[in-house]
Amino acid sequence: MPGNRARRHISQLSEIERGPIIGMKTAGWSTGRVAGQVDRSERAVRNCWEQWTTREGTHARKMGSGTNRKTTRRDDRRIVRQALVNPTMTRSTIGTDLGVAIVPINIFQTPC
Repeated sequence: MPGNRARRHISQLSEIERGPIIGMKTAGWSTGRVAGQVDRSERAVRNCWEQWTTREGTHARKMGSGTNRKTTRRDDRRIVRQALVNPTMTRSTIGTDLGVAIVPINIFQTPC
């Protein structure tokens, strides 16, 4: 289908598609040859291969990006519990009581 290729480059590679790509690249195939075989762009094949090689043989997707957590999940639960027990308490007071730095997102988006 002519329109199928245009749309496929937007979607992410499935686990089923990643396996053959890794196999062909491991066998020494060029990126262009693999891309033609699996009907994906060379960039998609290159990204898949780089992800696999940097993660020491696993082709699972990276969990996410962003800043490192400053509090543990347990700390987050304690923060929320403290805020629910005493709603008039300020976040700086809660942080002092628990010994952790608190930003508003800890209180508002953490499930109990």
